[in-house]
Amino acid sequence: MKKKINIAVVGLGQIGIYLLNELKIKKKDIEVKTGSTIDVVAISAKNINKKRRFRIDKKIFYSNPLKIFDEKKIDILFECVGQSDGISKKVVEKALSKKINIITPN
Repeated sequence: MKKKINIAVVGLGQIGIYLLNELKIKKKDIEVKTGSTIDVVAISAKNINKKRRFRIDKKIFYSNPLKIFDEKKIDILFECVGQSDGISKKVVEKALSKKINIITPN
């Protein structure tokens, strides 16, 4: 049985949107190469109504990224907020306390 990897993306600016698009386009390749299935189970940004290149799945959208940890099982967190303090620091600290793998471009 393949392992399922749950992914959360916090921050939907240029990098976060690019990442979501790449995960969508290359999902099959990633799954073949890793032997695991991947599933984006949570996304977060300040404004759900901001104009973006593709539609945001409102079922997995969180305006408060800290709520993700209470409601979803996350294996990998992509932190793409672009700050070293504030909410991005809180999100990373919370993920570390829950032993979640974190990837950040910042």
